[in-house]
Amino acid sequence: MRRRWLAAVLTTALTAATLAATPRSAAAAALDAGDFLKVSGSVLKNASGTGDTVGLRGTNFGGWLAQEAWMSPLGEFALDRTGWTATASAGNAALALDGDDSTRWTTGAPMSGAEWLRVDLGAVSRFNRVAFNHTDFAAGDHPRVFQVEVSSNGSSWTSVATGAGSTAKPVTTADFAPVTARYVRVRQTGGPVGDWWSVGEFNVFNDDKSFTDRAQWTVSASGGVDVPAMIDGAPNTRWKSGAAQAAGMWVQLDLGARMTINNVTLDIDKANPATGDYPRGYTVELSDNGFTWTQVAAGAGTFKATNISFPPAAGRYVRVNQTGTGDKWWSIGELSVALYNDDHGLQLALERRFGTGGAQAIRDAHEDTWITEADFDNVAALGLNFVRLPIAWTTLLHLDGTWKADPWSKIDWTIDQLADRGIYTMLDLHTLPGGGCPYASCGRQGPNPNGFWGSAAYQDWVEDIWEAMATRYEGNPAVAGYDLINEPLVDGAEDAADVGRKSAYYDRLYDAVRAIDPDHVIVLGAFYDFSKIAPPSTHGWTNVVYELHPYQMQYQDWNSQDQFVTDQLNTLAGLLTNTGVPVLYGEYSLYYYDDVWARWMAGINARRQSWSNWGYKVRSTDDDGLGYWGLYYNRPAPVPVINSDVPGTFVEKLQRFATSTFTPNERLSATVAKYAGGLSAFAPVAIGRTGWTATASGTGGGDTPAGGIDGDSATRWSSGAAQVPGQWYRIDLGAVRTIAMVTVQAPAASEADYMRGYRLEFSLDGSAWKTVGTGIGFGAKRPISVEPQSARYVRITQTGASGFWWSIDEVTMYSSY
Repeated sequence: MRRRWLAAVLTTALTAATLAATPRSAAAAALDAGDFLKVSGSVLKNASGTGDTVGLRGTNFGGWLAQEAWMSPLGEFALDRTGWTATASAGNAALALDGDDSTRWTTGAPMSGAEWLRVDLGAVSRFNRVAFNHTDFAAGDHPRVFQVEVSSNGSSWTSVATGAGSTAKPVTTADFAPVTARYVRVRQTGGPVGDWWSVGEFNVFNDDKSFTDRAQWTVSASGGVDVPAMIDGAPNTRWKSGAAQAAGMWVQLDLGARMTINNVTLDIDKANPATGDYPRGYTVELSDNGFTWTQVAAGAGTFKATNISFPPAAGRYVRVNQTGTGDKWWSIGELSVALYNDDHGLQLALERRFGTGGAQAIRDAHEDTWITEADFDNVAALGLNFVRLPIAWTTLLHLDGTWKADPWSKIDWTIDQLADRGIYTMLDLHTLPGGGCPYASCGRQGPNPNGFWGSAAYQDWVEDIWEAMATRYEGNPAVAGYDLINEPLVDGAEDAADVGRKSAYYDRLYDAVRAIDPDHVIVLGAFYDFSKIAPPSTHGWTNVVYELHPYQMQYQDWNSQDQFVTDQLNTLAGLLTNTGVPVLYGEYSLYYYDDVWARWMAGINARRQSWSNWGYKVRSTDDDGLGYWGLYYNRPAPVPVINSDVPGTFVEKLQRFATSTFTPNERLSATVAKYAGGLSAFAPVAIGRTGWTATASGTGGGDTPAGGIDGDSATRWSSGAAQVPGQWYRIDLGAVRTIAMVTVQAPAASEADYMRGYRLEFSLDGSAWKTVGTGIGFGAKRPISVEPQSARYVRITQTGASGFWWSIDEVTMYSSY
């Protein structure tokens, strides 16, 4: 492949032609040859390792070239509509099932309270949610009051949910306990009102995507022993064929109801001696009746675990047929099915439904919307100097491993745009064919080991990708380095053999890259820690950085997050000494704890190491506790229904996710920006409590408002009643002070009494108030950073609701942090 950078590397600066499209950032000069990074001891330096030390400080462009359902509009899978029919009290009910938001079923008359829409699912199915929208129609066309009913025969109905639609929510959703039924009916019982009731699309969902509820399942086989062991939840027990593998053997699941699935997994415990008893060949078939079968997948198994993916399809019965032969028995520790929302499942479904060209058009619509030039400006405005760019393998290759016609355009554009603003790009191969870990974040959810580690073909594809990357970007100073594999994980409890296997493959990629590009930094994932990768000296690796993703998943706990940061920073010096290579903290989130974020970034800066938070933007909201995973957040717009929406509806939904429609996370951005320049000091200054007094909207018996500011853990203030919006707690500091952060802490003995939501207000005189912060409570201790400003009075107003009281052990304020 022709080297893209060849011409530019002959000069000391990017050419004017490259930069003409974008005005330069005033904050930083464009990157040039003198900015080329290499490792020097345990730090990075520019001028190819001979210049100044450079700590990379940035963010991740997650959810863009590698999608994840929770953060980007990848979409979701509904129940397969094959065989569905719809009827209604009036109008053409079929329009509610056509996948097109530009058409609708409608009552055609004002709502009276007697309207209904009924769907026959074609077979008894398992589900727990229905959703129906009026997205593209009049805002008032939502049901005023509704009732969801289900039936197995179409005549006897059971109510499972009631609720009301809303002008503010274009999609009306009803959640309920899982049910098994064939018919679903929604009755509109509100009114009379002048608006019609309209439904653009009606969808039904089963949110137990991993099908953890197996109570209805039964299993059978063509022969062998211990058949029930396949679904007993214990992978150390197994069904075994009792004979050498031969074509015609089969195992079969009866799911008890029609279910939509896109995955079948055959797994066995790692310690079981039968890990080599995987099927030498297989087909997967589905059936509604156990007699008429449709094949959905075919292939060959892999060592220990076989992960079989296919476009979503529905059936009550699932059969795996042996098509290969071998000396070994066929053994299965666990047979499971799932409906996974991951990048691989998205691509399979799109290509099946719309063909290769149609699938790429939908992908392009997302990529053209999620990141634009304005986003590069946003990163530059924060003072960050690098972006980690997660790239899915499906950005570059088709599902069959052949190269796409134009796989580089977004990557090239990103590198050029960021370079113009003085910002490096780290190329991160975020997903691997088959999945490099068992999580959806690796592109394909599945077992341990996931499909990548057992496939020679997949491993060849990834080597090809990195050879192409190295060829294209060799000599490019705007590329900070090559992050070879995101979060590689051979097993959930990797032993020395697993680590050796993973490190050997890393060495293969290292050698492939070094044969083409001897100079770029190579980043190697130490996932979960440095014990999970060989030391650099084992394979003779040089000019490498080891990467950590420190996540503490005990998230709603300030003490846990704070101790985690302490532990991580305390081990950093030893990591640098023992390996002799720099460290990149390539992903992390410390949730809603601004002070912990600050101490973390200051500590990394003090050691001249590198960091990038996850991530730049997420569609998640404060309502689900995930708002602090993004510098931009809160975009609860409808996402595509992958197996129902037509292309036009798909594209229209994706185009609603430009960053301009998100909420800027101003406080997280301010904290990140504070440390983006390399600040290594974290020295919060507490404001003394002398002269403080407190009042409140109400106080529980035995408690006092003063109990929340007296520094005594044995006293408290409490509301004395369940939390409701409007309760308040006010502090007079006795004099005007500069305030940069307010921390509200619940008593240790009543940690559930934390505020569920807040509005923080400041005042100079106690009568004119300024709102300086709003948000959710998040566990017993909630630090709230603000733009530093003067105030004498501080008022915290409850905006949430809970059956627990609101209690405060201590309010602490800081003039800086």
